[in-house]
Amino acid sequence: MNHMNGWMGGWAGGGMWLWTVIGTLVVILLVVLIIKVSNK
Repeated sequence: MNHMNGWMGGWAGGGMWLWTVIGTLVVILLVVLIIKVSNK
């Protein structure tokens, strides 16, 4: 559990940019999917 706590702490501290990148990619994918569905 101590290893997991250290890993999560590292994510929350210096890994926030990673969540921003993931969130942006998810939004882009959703927009592309909506466009493709609406074009059918």
